[in-house]
Amino acid sequence: MTNSKKVYLIIGLGRFGISFSEKLVELGQTVIGVDNQIAPVTEMAEKIDVAAQIDVEDEASLIKIGAKEVDVAVVAIGESIEASILCTSILVDIGVPLVIARASNAVHAKVLNRVGAHSVIMPERQMGQHMAENMVYPWYDSFTKIDGGDFVLGKITPTKDMIGKTIADLRFMQRYDAVAVLLEYDGEQLVPLPDRPFQAGDKLWVLGHKDSMNKLILKES
Repeated sequence: MTNSKKVYLIIGLGRFGISFSEKLVELGQTVIGVDNQIAPVTEMAEKIDVAAQIDVEDEASLIKIGAKEVDVAVVAIGESIEASILCTSILVDIGVPLVIARASNAVHAKVLNRVGAHSVIMPERQMGQHMAENMVYPWYDSFTKIDGGDFVLGKITPTKDMIGKTIADLRFMQRYDAVAVLLEYDGEQLVPLPDRPFQAGDKLWVLGHKDSMNKLILKES
C-alpha cells in the first residue's frame, strides 16, 4: 500500500526545514518551501517542487504561494519566535487543514497551542530524549512503539532457558511480564501454541513494557 500524495508547505528552510523537505520529497510528496532569506531558497530550488523567498509573516504572501490549497503546513521557523507564532496564527485562520509548528521551548509551545496549531513539535527536545532512550535501551529503534505509553512490540530470539519448553511450561506472561504474540519458524508466522516447545532458530514477536523488554533482551544476549 502506498501513501497518498499530499501537498506540504514548509515555512522556514533552516536545517530542520530542509531535512524535513528532503525526506518528504523522498517519500513522494509535493513540497513548497519558503523562507525570508534567499540563500536557503536558492539551495532548495532544484530539490523541491516550489521554493520561494517571501515574507512569512504576511498573509497575502502566504496565500499567493498557495497556502490555502495545501494539505499540511509545517512552521519550521527556528530563529524568530514572533514570526513563528504569527505565521502559525495566519495559517490556522485561513483554514489550512493541518498546521504543525516547531517550538523552541515550552513557553513557545504553549503559545503555539493557544493560537491554534494542530500539532506542536520540539525536535531538539525529542531528539535528546530519543538519544537518551537509545543509550539506555540500545535495541529500542528496532521495536515498534505503541502510542500513548511505554509499551513496545518487537522480534527476539528465544533465550536459552526457553528452548525445549512451551509457553505453558514457562508461564510466559507471568515470568517475563510480556505477551508472546507471534512465532516464526519454517518460513511461517503463526500464533504461538501453548504446547509447542521453542526451538533453536525460532523468532518470537513479543509485546511488553520497555523495561520488561530490556530485561528479556539482556537475558537473550
